[in-house]
Amino acid sequence: LFFLLQLFAVLAFATCGGYSGQIMVKVECLDKTQSNISISFNYPFRLQQVHFSAPLCEGTRKETLFLEGDNASSAQFFVTVSVLAFLYSLLATIVYFFYQNKYREKNRGPVVDFLVTLAFSSLWLVSSIAWAKTLSGVKTATDVHEILLLMSACRAQENLCEVLQEPIWTNLNMSVAFGFLNFFLWAGNIWFAYKETGLHKSIQRYPSRTPSEKRDSFRQYSQTSFDQSGAGFGQRLYNQGSFDLSSGGFSLPQTNLGQPMLYRQVGSPTSRGPLIFVNEM
Repeated sequence: LFFLLQLFAVLAFATCGGYSGQIMVKVECLDKTQSNISISFNYPFRLQQVHFSAPLCEGTRKETLFLEGDNASSAQFFVTVSVLAFLYSLLATIVYFFYQNKYREKNRGPVVDFLVTLAFSSLWLVSSIAWAKTLSGVKTATDVHEILLLMSACRAQENLCEVLQEPIWTNLNMSVAFGFLNFFLWAGNIWFAYKETGLHKSIQRYPSRTPSEKRDSFRQYSQTSFDQSGAGFGQRLYNQGSFDLSSGGFSLPQTNLGQPMLYRQVGSPTSRGPLIFVNEM
C-alpha cells in the first residue's frame, strides 16, 4: 500500500507540475502578409504574465496582448500535497520495515500514522477539488477562440486567422484523476491505520450494557448487600411465629433482651422474603 501511495503521488505531481502547453495561430492580412504567433504557458499557470505580439495588419505595427487569470495558488497547493504525501510515504515505508521496534514503542508510531493519514486524506480531497476547478478556468482562459477575439486583426473580417496548434489537456486531466485516486487510497488506509493503533481492542474489552441489564445488576447487588449487612451487625435471624391451632394462640420465639430481632417468613423457598424488625426495648 505504501508503494501505491508513493506511485500515485509521483504521478499526480508529474502530470501537473511538468505540464507545458502551446498554442499556435497563423494570421493572414488582407495584403497577403502572414504571421505565425506562438503562445506558451506552463506550471504554475500565472496566465496574466503570459504575453505575445500580434500584427495589426496596418503595415508593420504590432500589439502586445496578455492572457487573463492567476491560477498559481491552487496548482501549487496540489503539487505541494503531492510532494509531501510522497515524502511521508517514503519515510513511513523505511520506518515500518527497518525500525519496527521503535514504531511500536508505547504505541506512538501507529497513533501518529493514523493522525497523519486523516490529515492527508483531507488535504487530497480539498486540493483535488480546488485543482479541478482551477483547471476549468485555465482551459477557458487559453481557449483558442477567446485568444482570437483578443487580437484586433482577427476581429476584422477581411483578415484570415487560423489555429495551427491547440493545447493538449490529457496530462492535466490525468492529474485531477490521480488526485481523487490518491484521496480514495488514503481514505481507505484510515481503517488499517486505526487497527494498528489497537484502540478498537480497548473498546471491545469493555462493551456497553443495555439499561435492563444495568437495572438487574443493580437489584442483585442491592439484595446481596442487604443480606450480608443484616448478618454482619450481630442481628439474629428467627423464623416467624406461627398460629397454634390446638391452643388457639400465637406464639413468638424466645429472644434476648435489648437486641434487635429479624424475622423471616417460614417456608420461603429462598433466603430472601418479607423481613420484620422487632426491638424488645
